[in-house]
Amino acid sequence: EDALLFSGDHILNGSTTVVDPPDGNMADYLDSLDRLDAVCTQHGVEFILPAHGYVLGQARSAIAKLKAHRLAREAKVLAAMQALPEGTMEDWVRHAYDDVPPRMWPVAQRSLLAHVERIRSLQLEG
Repeated sequence: EDALLFSGDHILNGSTTVVDPPDGNMADYLDSLDRLDAVCTQHGVEFILPAHGYVLGQARSAIAKLKAHRLAREAKVLAAMQALPEGTMEDWVRHAYDDVPPRMWPVAQRSLLAHVERIRSLQLEG
């Protein structure tokens, strides 16, 4: 009725949610973004109200940008895995999150693991 989506920590502004296995699953997270986009379309949602920070306008655009960011990050994770096939999570985080301050890498490594799990799952399916 008010064209609002209360996203909690699922969609944030200024940063992304940490998808932290085993509780977090990147495939499920990406699927949930698609479902939220469909809800926005179906109900004419225009604004996202995250648990922290300011209101996000253009809800569908915000969701699309978030998903594109996740998929771009995943491409960097895959490139790191291919460049360093015997690498560790510590090796891969340096490459896949080279645009993130090193002090954030321990947290980024949690989402890195979620991406690695999704990539390996897709490789098994393919």
